[in-house]
Amino acid sequence: MSDNKYIPGELRKNKDGLTEKEFLAQYNPGHYERPSVTVDMLLFGMSSDLKGLKLLLIKRNNHPYIGCYALPGGFVGIKESAYTAACRELEEETGLKDIYMEQLYTMSQPDRDPRMRVIDIAYMTPVDTMKPQAGDDASEALWFDITFDNKLLTFSNSEKNINIAYSLKEKIFNNGRLKVKNYIPELISEEALAFDHAQIVLEGLMRLRNKTEYSDIVFNLMPQEFTLPDLQRVYEIILGRKLYKTNFKRNVDNKIKSLNRKGVSITGNKASELYEYVPD
Repeated sequence: MSDNKYIPGELRKNKDGLTEKEFLAQYNPGHYERPSVTVDMLLFGMSSDLKGLKLLLIKRNNHPYIGCYALPGGFVGIKESAYTAACRELEEETGLKDIYMEQLYTMSQPDRDPRMRVIDIAYMTPVDTMKPQAGDDASEALWFDITFDNKLLTFSNSEKNINIAYSLKEKIFNNGRLKVKNYIPELISEEALAFDHAQIVLEGLMRLRNKTEYSDIVFNLMPQEFTLPDLQRVYEIILGRKLYKTNFKRNVDNKIKSLNRKGVSITGNKASELYEYVPD
């Protein structure tokens, strides 16, 4: 007779002769160090004149990094998923809810937070820009203009005369057989973003640029109704290059529908056909 008899899960024993119920009864989580978990949100938007990309930052009103600007976010509750916490924090910080949110990256360097071991899960949220509101941990919330190329990453707010700048150092990482190029931000201004948020923003910008090539993510940055020149301009800003009008129209033709009326295009300030996004 075979010794491989089926044993119900609750009766199976480990090497110490314990069932799962017995094992859990004597298990002590305190034997292991446990990190805290936070979430941060990258709210990308477009400037009203469609000249560039914007990012929402909050000014911290407590230690650590008091007075520095940071991404909106907070700690994950013990009974929350990271996504639930991100949605809650987003609504508390900005009033936004039920909008596109995509998990971007997990930041896990042991020294990234001076308070304790904190693992951060970042989310990317492209939105049609809105008036921000500061949450409990922030003294103010502002939209910053972003410039981004292979050498420089800057954040500026002309209203408050704030300028934060990082040079980008190219670094090659080995990932299995592949060599992957990435960029490391190095501060070159007096003011800085809190924690490792400059690196998070950099990851978000590269993800946004990459997804723009093959997905419909750009339409989260557009109003309900838009002109084709304005849509092309947003694509060009994110991709960092000029696009041919005819090729662009052909590439987005199956994603948009004409509203059979005209509106004023921000790009060029003239009357153009209005369109709306048509999901697949």
